Amino acid sequence: MSGGRWNYGQCNLGYDMYPNSDVRYGLGEDTKYREYSKSVKAARQANPMCDKQISELVYDVLCLIYSCDWYLCGDTGEEDYLEDVQFFKKKWLKIKPEDAVRAEIDKSVSETKDELYKNFGISMDEKEVLQQ
Repeated sequence: MSGGRWNYGQCNLGYDMYPNSDVRYGLGEDTKYREYSKSVKAARQANPMCDKQISELVYDVLCLIYSCDWYLCGDTGEEDYLEDVQFFKKKWLKIKPEDAVRAEIDKSVSETKDELYKNFGISMDEKEVLQQ
């Protein structure tokens, strides 16, 4: 890649908005979306848009721009980019509003539980035992 289609603008913005996160879906990797879910959690914690759902959406938009950039520069094939487009659309564009609200509530409850366990000094092992 010679500088990217957009001169790495999406990368710079992503690093500025989401420090310590790799703002991409993981192009060309076998574990493409497995590591992505960890990055989304970090993006929601960074919360640069002061709204976790909007922060996650912006993160995903930057991931999609990154994927398009790699495709347009010839670093990946069209099939990789189209797979990422479908992933994005399935997540953000084909969901009923009430289902999006339910998903947001579930994510927020899970994040709050994790934060409370951390604040009270309960380890991951103890957390798993408590949840059984």
